[in-house]
Amino acid sequence: MKANLVFKNGVVYTADASRTVAEAVAVADGKIAYVGDNSGVQAYIGAGTEVVDLAGKMLLPSFFEGHAHYTKATSTVVGINLAGLDTEADYVAAMKQFLAERPGLQALRGQGYLEAVFPGIGPRKEALDEVSKEIPIVVQAETLHSLWCNSKAIELAGVNTDTPDPENGRIERNPDGSAHGCFRESAQDLILDAVGDFSVEQYKEGVLAYQDKILQYGFTGAYDPWLYANSNAVEAIKELDQEGKLKIYFRGAYWMDPHRGPEQVAEIAAARERDNANAVMFQTRAVKFFMDGVLESQTAFLLEPYAQAEGRPADWRGDQIWEPENMKKCVAAVDAAGLGIHVHCAGDAAVKQTLDSIEYAQSVVGKNDRRHCITHIFLVDPADLKRFKEMGVVAMLNAYWAQIDETYFVNGIYTGEERIAHTYPINSFFKEGIITANASDYPITAEPNPFIGIEIGVTRIAPDNYHPWVLDYDDPRIHGDFWPEERAQVEDMIDSFTIAQAYANFLDEVSGSLEVGKEADMIVVDRNILACPSEDIGLAQVERTIFRGQTLYQK
Repeated sequence: MKANLVFKNGVVYTADASRTVAEAVAVADGKIAYVGDNSGVQAYIGAGTEVVDLAGKMLLPSFFEGHAHYTKATSTVVGINLAGLDTEADYVAAMKQFLAERPGLQALRGQGYLEAVFPGIGPRKEALDEVSKEIPIVVQAETLHSLWCNSKAIELAGVNTDTPDPENGRIERNPDGSAHGCFRESAQDLILDAVGDFSVEQYKEGVLAYQDKILQYGFTGAYDPWLYANSNAVEAIKELDQEGKLKIYFRGAYWMDPHRGPEQVAEIAAARERDNANAVMFQTRAVKFFMDGVLESQTAFLLEPYAQAEGRPADWRGDQIWEPENMKKCVAAVDAAGLGIHVHCAGDAAVKQTLDSIEYAQSVVGKNDRRHCITHIFLVDPADLKRFKEMGVVAMLNAYWAQIDETYFVNGIYTGEERIAHTYPINSFFKEGIITANASDYPITAEPNPFIGIEIGVTRIAPDNYHPWVLDYDDPRIHGDFWPEERAQVEDMIDSFTIAQAYANFLDEVSGSLEVGKEADMIVVDRNILACPSEDIGLAQVERTIFRGQTLYQK
């Protein structure tokens, strides 16, 4: 057999079970035909073979983005993206300029403001009224767990002093009870529903822009864990799939309503069957549970009370979004329907309750290959680590956040210094033998560069080329050791973006590692990140992204 494409003279990290490092790879008909040394690959070279001399560069399995809001990021494409700014004045100036360049705009949507810029009760509507009082202005925080809006948006939503906080939501208020301008968690829906959803065409624009973005970072798959059945967003992805415009794997999970019971599972299963019926690149096979919020808004569900939580009850431990017995029954129903769960858990109490629910489901339905996943995990009770392993639960972490910045110090006020210093225990998951993946949670991480994630996982220090909110980068605290015991090995971090992600998405038999017979999903990287200084890993760049043997991106 002669190959279509051969790479030689490289550092080929295969991510196979033995973590083999080879020199050469041959690709034939979209699949890997050979992995080995330079001499062995010669037999695959024919007159029509493209031969690439890597000259010491690296060949890796392509990455998979296991948790990214590629539909919600539409607001950064058709609206305003505030990522990279870090003061109220900058946000207001950017929105004024955005509106000035788009006369006649009926509403201003966007996202990306930093919650930590507005501690306590959050940003003010008056600041956005300076931008416009004539049209609604609605921007979500970089966490997607809070929303900032102007008086016009509040008026359209009909929110007043008599409007109660929705369950698991909070309207931040002035002393007279009027809305301050910040809406937390489920209270965001009061504003979003009034403003209206993006159109199918707008979502299509957003998804295609996202696809272009991540190909340059070496991703050949992405998972959106926050989809609504029968929504414009899902319709847009399905249309793109049928039009042949999705070039890589797109996966997703449907949102599960915490205020309903297991009866909703039949509706979700029916949506899954309908949406997967003609799938080419887009599939759904899981359900999303929000178990809690985030530390930034003091809504992460903790085992011990917050050290400080302005305007909250005494002994506040955060939002416990799911009632425990209902969650157990719902998880069991999801499992019985052949679906997995993908659960947002920031706090250690949220993690524990989710593990309890999975344990219950496995006792009722039986242990099976659902590949249930818990994501984020800012904090975890060390006693719960073994439960991940025992129950086969995937840990979907966010290594990008395991660094010290101003957000770290602000959250330390809420949690107490001891707890904030022991967040994001990445290496503990690897050491326990848990299937551990890493994702960016884009657009919460504004640029989902996996090499940044790998570097931070290895060093736990803010890299020179990625610090989302560091006002004084010369501050020695920013470069201090952040729980150095939790520094991971570079091989573990690579695997967490490749083969572990493939496993989490039921693709490990065909992708995620460079092995004979698997699809030729791979990337050429400009440096050997196994050997370069760890603080330079984040500088690595993808020179070529290949999916099923076809080059989809070339620098």
